[in-house]
Amino acid sequence: MNKLKWYQKLLIALTVIIFSPLILVGIIIAGIYTLRQMPKNKKKYKKSRYYADFQNKYMTSILYSPEYRFYNSAMHRGLPIKYVKQESNGFEYFIHNETIYLFPDFEQIDLNEEGNVWQADYDGDWKPFDECYANLLAKLESTPIYPIKLLVERKMFPTLNLNDKDIPDCIFVTWNYENAFENEESPLKMIIPQNSKELYDMMLQTPDLCGTFELNEGTENIEWRLHENIKIELGVDPRDCYFGVSRLLFGKVESDITHWHPTIFEIYDDVCNVGKRGNVMVLRSTASSGTLMYSGSKADCPYAPDKKYLFGKYYYLEAK
Repeated sequence: MNKLKWYQKLLIALTVIIFSPLILVGIIIAGIYTLRQMPKNKKKYKKSRYYADFQNKYMTSILYSPEYRFYNSAMHRGLPIKYVKQESNGFEYFIHNETIYLFPDFEQIDLNEEGNVWQADYDGDWKPFDECYANLLAKLESTPIYPIKLLVERKMFPTLNLNDKDIPDCIFVTWNYENAFENEESPLKMIIPQNSKELYDMMLQTPDLCGTFELNEGTENIEWRLHENIKIELGVDPRDCYFGVSRLLFGKVESDITHWHPTIFEIYDDVCNVGKRGNVMVLRSTASSGTLMYSGSKADCPYAPDKKYLFGKYYYLEAK
């Protein structure tokens, strides 16, 4: 291994010294934000069906856990399941259509560099998937009488196209935990768009997607007219996607309402939440900024269509 020269070491040291205050400020800001969000998140958790039924102590990570996200949604949707939380070790699983479904305890699953062995990621530590799956099975208190599947979200696979991959038989890939077992037969579930053209093709194949849209070959973005005097612009790039919403003044002049930057793993979900028939998008804008407050099922929307704000503009947009 080549040793660093003295001037390279000096340059590294100077870089650390120069940027250390900025790094420290960033850590402080992140810490302040986390502390400010904690009471709000804890209040949200205490109002959840999951807490009402299991009384688990609040932890900052629980709102993002597969068990919490799936259970609240399943109960809200009336999904016919038998949910089990074992007394001996707290291990959770559920039974649906005579199949036992376990939740993963890892963050990602992917093939190794040779492409022949599946691995699971535990905070950067990759382990053989077979070993990880065996450890999950070992947590079951009794011998199962039904087949067992591991319920894994699509975004947990970094691989962008799973159609030609030999996924382990024990894995059931779902869109996400909030809508598990809905529209699972769609071939689009296995594809993550890498550019705007691929997202455009997916939109063309999506049932009940409202409005009219076209691919702008000049900007390579998608222009979507979903509501009267509202224009949506979509851009897909592996490094940075774009979802922008503008108001059309006099039908022509664009005035930005808000925009956000989903990942390539999130942008198709955002399209469906905003534009599938019966869904709503709720926005709020002020003179200096705008925000997406909600997108998804109209029945689940916590905001009224006629809500008023003293300052700013309120938009309740239903896909029809």
